[in-house]
Amino acid sequence: MMEAMIYVMRTGCPWRDLPSCFGPWESVYTRFRRWSQIGLWSTILDALAERAQGKNRLLDTTHIKVHQDAANPAGGQQNQAIGRTKGGLNSKVTALVDGRGRVLQLGLCPGNAADLNAAKEIVFPAHVYIIADKGYDSDQFKEQIRQKGSKPCIPFRRNRKCPAAYSKRRYATRHRIENFFQRVKRFRRIGTRYEKLDQTFLCMLTIAAVLDWLKFGF
Repeated sequence: MMEAMIYVMRTGCPWRDLPSCFGPWESVYTRFRRWSQIGLWSTILDALAERAQGKNRLLDTTHIKVHQDAANPAGGQQNQAIGRTKGGLNSKVTALVDGRGRVLQLGLCPGNAADLNAAKEIVFPAHVYIIADKGYDSDQFKEQIRQKGSKPCIPFRRNRKCPAAYSKRRYATRHRIENFFQRVKRFRRIGTRYEKLDQTFLCMLTIAAVLDWLKFGF
């Protein structure tokens, strides 16, 4: 079953086009939906996240282009985390990774949502450094991080009258979250959103994150 799900995620093929060697496609899809609804994938990711290493936690977002087959979901686009930007219909994925670039939390929202609003789904841990780009340069956001007992490492915007200092050495590690996005987007069903339902797409993304953990090592 898992091999069939990974095949669909890697190739981006429709469920109906699964090769016969994996068995009936209906059985595979039904098992995937059942495991998704009970939260199996997020439970596995939470267990892996307990092995996070280092004091750095990197935060960022990335846009996922929505395929035309997923552009007309039940309940409307906004209710399924689809929004229109200059590049067309997109979904925005927010990720928090540890110092080695292994994902700890994931969030999904419409592509036209601001990065700060997208980060509301992320629960920040205590006693770490939260590293993010200048799109997160907000006094309220930084105070939220400090209330958790952590420290923000966020460069300031150009229009800041009183810019706050930050560690450029720690900020230099921010490429690791970009590397994570690059790795998981190699799966065609992640690089392009074919799923109409936000829950289904987030589960696909979570499976990719779990596989990334297994490949990256503990």
